[in-house]
Amino acid sequence: MGDGYVVDLEQIRAHARNVEAIRARFDAVKTASAHIAQDDQAYGLLCGWIAAVLEGRHTRQDELIAQVEENLALVVEELGATADEYTEVEESNARSITAAGSGTGDG
Repeated sequence: MGDGYVVDLEQIRAHARNVEAIRARFDAVKTASAHIAQDDQAYGLLCGWIAAVLEGRHTRQDELIAQVEENLALVVEELGATADEYTEVEESNARSITAAGSGTGDG
């Protein structure tokens, strides 16, 4: 046999679903971050001053979270495209083999 390799398409699709599930969790993180950044009472009466100190950090953190979320969305998209591409190649190869075996020459 050649030096080929085996690709498990279901593993690729499962990985894409898992990455998507992680990406979806970022909505909860963004919501919590926005709530804390906008709530002067989030830290209580004694530590209320900390909200103002952390507001700038929350803004930067929100930017980073959005960037990670976008990157994860790109990963999900590309994993799906990869699985689709492998599927198309496999189906094309199967058609070619079937056509060669039947002697029709269609492929």
